[in-house]
Amino acid sequence: MKLRINKIFIGGLLLGMMHAVFAQQETDSIDVQQVTVIKSFTPSLQDVFKIRQSPEDLATLTVKKQTVTNTIFSVPVASTFVPTKGSARKLVTKKMAPQFNSRASIGFGNYNQLLAEYGTYYALDRRQKIDWLLRYNGMLKDLTEVDLPTQQGNLMLSVAHQYATNKRNNFSQLTYRQDYHNFYGLRSPLTDEFVRENIDPAQQLNYISMTTQWQWYEPWVKQLDLNAFLTTDAFSTTEAEVGFTSKIQTLFGGVAITAIPAFDYLSTSFSEDFYTRLPVDYSVGKGDLALFASKIRGKFKFKTGARAVYGIGDEFSEKALYVFPIASFSYLPEKGNFAPFLHVDGDLNLNSFRRYTMENPYVAPGLEMNTSSVPYRGRLGTRSKFASGWEFAWNIIYAKIDRHPLYRSLGIDIDRANIIPYRYNNAFEVTYTNLTQTGVEARLQAAFKNGGKLSLMASYADYQQVAEEEEVVATDFSPNNLPQLRLTFDGTINLGKKINVQWEINHWGERDNEYRLSFLGQDLANAPVEKESLEAFTQVDTHLTYRLNERWDVFLNGNNLLGEPTYRWSKYPVYGTQLLLGMRYNFDIGF
Repeated sequence: MKLRINKIFIGGLLLGMMHAVFAQQETDSIDVQQVTVIKSFTPSLQDVFKIRQSPEDLATLTVKKQTVTNTIFSVPVASTFVPTKGSARKLVTKKMAPQFNSRASIGFGNYNQLLAEYGTYYALDRRQKIDWLLRYNGMLKDLTEVDLPTQQGNLMLSVAHQYATNKRNNFSQLTYRQDYHNFYGLRSPLTDEFVRENIDPAQQLNYISMTTQWQWYEPWVKQLDLNAFLTTDAFSTTEAEVGFTSKIQTLFGGVAITAIPAFDYLSTSFSEDFYTRLPVDYSVGKGDLALFASKIRGKFKFKTGARAVYGIGDEFSEKALYVFPIASFSYLPEKGNFAPFLHVDGDLNLNSFRRYTMENPYVAPGLEMNTSSVPYRGRLGTRSKFASGWEFAWNIIYAKIDRHPLYRSLGIDIDRANIIPYRYNNAFEVTYTNLTQTGVEARLQAAFKNGGKLSLMASYADYQQVAEEEEVVATDFSPNNLPQLRLTFDGTINLGKKINVQWEINHWGERDNEYRLSFLGQDLANAPVEKESLEAFTQVDTHLTYRLNERWDVFLNGNNLLGEPTYRWSKYPVYGTQLLLGMRYNFDIGF
């Protein structure tokens, strides 16, 4: 039995070995072939944000961790540190002063002076603002040394609107102003009792003005202004003025090309001329075009071009077209603040009754009207800043002026049947003279960090008459009522947070005035002319404000503090030292 099992085992083993040999032989007979399997790949957004694992270097797993041993030892030193004793400082929010949009003032002074004022500055929204002002200031007491009444005062009412965005800004204003005064400057006392009892020397000048200004921050059209004025008085005088100005500008590199077209028209009507006693109607206009190139950036700045003006009206029958230069150059060196400059220009001026009365309120309401032209006017000088906030500038002036207006005292014309208050040697006429002006100006300005500022200006001018054809030049010529020396010193200073001081000092040097001699029954236009010399004077005005609290202020005004008996115009004495004490209340108005 045992032998049979061995035979079976041995037989099975031989069969297995034979099967392995024959199987190897069948494999070697199969050909080798390459099979390529192509499978399309479809990307998925799910694979984008998968975190891919970087392969690890197995060698890093066998690095042994090193042990760092630090040895700390102490060194003896001498300590000089002393800790500061105290507590931590607390931050305190600074209290801001409230801003009020309205104010009202009232004040009383000697010579029965009365001052009343009310104004509001109100923001309609973030872009629009509106403000209005009502103001009266008057002297209600007469001077004792003058025969005629001397009361005077002015009233003003103004309303303005402003609209501003990042693309444009426009400002419009409507103003009414009334100046009340008397023709009290008599050259000789009135001896006729009938005239003294029936004369009324009051003059009331009414000015109505409307102004609108538009400004754009886009290319080409930059600015547009429209001005209109209406002037009337107590003697049936009427004057209308209209002015239009635009500004067109474009840039070429760093140079700006600017064109400024303008148009002005003036119409004046007097009830009667002083000499002819006939009504006077005067109208004149001009068209203006200024074209220039300018550069305002960099060390060297310039502006060069020309202005062409065309006159409209009977006055320009012989010559209507005028051409004036426009030139301006300045240079600021890299080192130092010494900046030289040169300005040359010219213009044609439409002289108006409004302008004459604002400069000399005692002109007669029956003047000879004429235009003035400045063929050329040049200024050469330097400007420098020698300290922080301080600037000094000076320049020499040379100008030629055709038909320059000058004031001269009128004669006397006694007419008991028709008493006209400005025909008693107490008014001024306007004459026109060709002259040249040579002079020098100097100005010192300063601005302080606390809001204070000051300005000192001094000027000296010499005038020479220029004769036209067949005209004789006066050897002793001097321009009437134009001084050679003028000084102006004004400024404001803040003393702490409660006191504010403002001042203005004006000095006029000696000057000449002309007046006509008066003889009974003579022709007023041919009356002889005499000269007189007017003394220099200095006018000192101050304004002191003391803040009691956030709402209440006390102020003190002082005018003519030196008590000068005469002022600018011949035979017109002024009030002496004037003191006015008042209070101002600040408040808010909401709608």
